[in-house]
Amino acid sequence: MKLRTPLAQIFIGIVLLSIPFITSPDLQSGIKLLQIKPFQYNFIGYLLLLVFFYVNYYVFIPHYYIPKKYWMFTGFLMISYVIITYVPDLFFDIPKPTGPGAGGPPPQGMRPPDGMQPPGGMPPAGVPNPNEPSTLFSFRESYIIQFLIVAGLSLLMRLNAHLKQIQQEKLIAEVSYLKAQINPHFLFNTLNSLYALALRKSDEAPEAILKLSGMMRYVVTESKHTKVPLKKEFAYLKDYVALQKLRLAQDVKLTFNITGDPKHLEIAPLILITYIENAFKYGINPDEDSEIIINVEAKEKGIALHVSNRIVVDKTLLPEISEEGHKNTRKRLDHLYPSKYKLSIDEDGEMYRVKLYIELL
Repeated sequence: MKLRTPLAQIFIGIVLLSIPFITSPDLQSGIKLLQIKPFQYNFIGYLLLLVFFYVNYYVFIPHYYIPKKYWMFTGFLMISYVIITYVPDLFFDIPKPTGPGAGGPPPQGMRPPDGMQPPGGMPPAGVPNPNEPSTLFSFRESYIIQFLIVAGLSLLMRLNAHLKQIQQEKLIAEVSYLKAQINPHFLFNTLNSLYALALRKSDEAPEAILKLSGMMRYVVTESKHTKVPLKKEFAYLKDYVALQKLRLAQDVKLTFNITGDPKHLEIAPLILITYIENAFKYGINPDEDSEIIINVEAKEKGIALHVSNRIVVDKTLLPEISEEGHKNTRKRLDHLYPSKYKLSIDEDGEMYRVKLYIELL
């Protein structure tokens, strides 16, 4: 499967570079064909088309079309078309017509056989007509048809590869969600807290059990959907923090606020929990002063998340922790909200901070 795309690209390259040979009327000339200017002119055009195919596939489409920067993508296509149309002219000095209605003798290597001189000194096929004004969309050697075919083909191939990549990562992510969100440590800690509440016959035990049940139901059912109502995601975050509080010591400073009206906003499920979960996982130490601050705000068109925690783990492990904890979430953000989110992560030796804004409309 991985070899199909490179092989297809090589095949397209061979086809494009073969067209000048196959369509040349001087094909029977053998090796001398490479010295004939009409062929050279045509060959340069198709070579530029091949270069455009690869640049469009690897640069223009992934960096501008897929992120929906359509104006920039269109601009680069127009620039590419102009280059392909007029660069071959820079390599050939096509003579201007001399005399009334005469195009003058064609350059060496372009003269047609005796008895077949075109009327009015017109150059042979494959060479621009000096009597005809050069316009951007003239059909001569502007390669407009070839350009559109190459542009469309590279676009279809790239979008097909992008779709397959998304589908593959989605399958991997769905398994990762279940493993990451209901992880054994969280379940064990929560169950131990529930057990302690039950021994004390605390009135908090039934409510805590309901919260845990609701969280598990949300992960199993809602995570299969592409988007869920933002208010459901808020409810999940509230239950998660509430259950975490059951195991926190009294000296842990925890600030948790959810503000704003979620209204009709929708969000990809479980996109925010990673940063909150890491704050509890790496920001609590019974031997040090621990502090966690979580602020979630629903704005008019999006959601803002600010999470900060005091660094109470080995600071040499912090880069590894950050990379491991945020890698999958970054990928989801790139695919689900391209050019619609801002994420910053920094630490000053004392506090670890995460700021995330997602535009949901």
